[in-house]
Amino acid sequence: MLVESWAMLARSLSYVYRPSSLDGILEVLEIAERSGRSIVPRGSGFSYGDTSLNAENIVLDMRRLNRILEWDPASGVVRAEPAVTIGQLWRHTLEDGWWPAVVPGTMFPTLGGCTSTNVHGKNHWRVGSFGEQLLGFELLLPDGRVLTCGPDEDDDVFGAAVGGLGMLGIILSLTLRLGRVQSGLLRVEERVAPSLRGMFALVDEYLHTADELIGWIDGFARDRSLGRGIVQAAFAVEDDPRASVTLRPEYQAPPDDLLGLIPRSVLWRGMKLGVNDGGMRLLNATRFALSSRRSGRSFAVPHAQFHFMLDFVPNWKRAFHPCGIAQYQAFVPRASAETVFAALLEESQRAGLVPYLAVFKRHRPDPFLLGYSVDGYSLALDYRVTPANRMRVQELLSRLSEDIVLPAGGRFYPAKDFGPEGGTLRSSLNPEAVAAYMAMKRRLDPHGVLQSDLFRRVFA
Repeated sequence: MLVESWAMLARSLSYVYRPSSLDGILEVLEIAERSGRSIVPRGSGFSYGDTSLNAENIVLDMRRLNRILEWDPASGVVRAEPAVTIGQLWRHTLEDGWWPAVVPGTMFPTLGGCTSTNVHGKNHWRVGSFGEQLLGFELLLPDGRVLTCGPDEDDDVFGAAVGGLGMLGIILSLTLRLGRVQSGLLRVEERVAPSLRGMFALVDEYLHTADELIGWIDGFARDRSLGRGIVQAAFAVEDDPRASVTLRPEYQAPPDDLLGLIPRSVLWRGMKLGVNDGGMRLLNATRFALSSRRSGRSFAVPHAQFHFMLDFVPNWKRAFHPCGIAQYQAFVPRASAETVFAALLEESQRAGLVPYLAVFKRHRPDPFLLGYSVDGYSLALDYRVTPANRMRVQELLSRLSEDIVLPAGGRFYPAKDFGPEGGTLRSSLNPEAVAAYMAMKRRLDPHGVLQSDLFRRVFA
């Protein structure tokens, strides 16, 4: 069947198997051995690029292994199968006063996928990445052995498999530590930044007080307004008199329709009319103007609506048909980040390829072998890709990487890489770390059973 990346830019034909047990996975390993084909584990398929694609080979669809195995509401520790999604997890634990300590920008990725790509959230500078919340996992090796890995047991395997793109073993279960919450609400303070320098200043101002922090940048703003945008700082609510209500999962979701009239399920059709330069320029300018009027005010928002805003427009990516979305996320050290981000925005504008969405975050390094983060900032830029501009987008992103980001010591996030060549991504990684990762790969998977399109493109 045809298997596609979430961003709709990468796709390939593969043999897809959907086991529901360890025995089923072992059967697929036997099939791979007999047929001489490789395997890639795949969860819900929410990576932008080709991390879980495997052309003309086997895709191991893990979505039937989706049970929560143990939950301790006293300690906030959960043990679950790898295809439990972030959304399934928080719905199970929220009423007990626990929320996943790190979540990506959508609730649909699986815990196994979050581990394999080591996702980060809006609190990365404060609590670290997803892998830093893991207490351990069971890893099935291609030869049928099962290792129990964690920070205190087989820690070298643990450090390589977190963020290891699923190429060292197949996760069977994992144990995760959640974060305590006293309310189903966050207090969000929103302020506007008139320029990129103002964006850096505002984010830095909140670093010691906020629990979550994100900046939204207007990619169309130029000259003295270049990089203008909105900073949202979120704070835990600890004195919620309605906590018994706000902690209910049903409280977290918005209404099923907009203004009581338009079902959310069709909102993407309306978005499609505005997914063009004119519509997105107007949307960015309008949002900035509205936020300017209420800058400095605070308001209460349910956790799920703050973290997963776009999830509440079902299938919103369809607005970007017929081709897809390229998200380019550069992680740049503090000293050079402002100069680099200004250059990324200016070069995009000069190329006539303005990012429709630009997201700004603060980060810290992580301890894992293929760590992509730095002590600095990231800028994620979303470009609309069409059949007419696809080559120009690829050329622009290659130029941004080679001429601007890499010389500044920047790095890239593998789960969002979609370029036809893998040299840029590999060049951003520590060469010694790559060598150690490949040595671990040879040790755990000497016959190269686990492969993906990305692995062959970047590491082969």
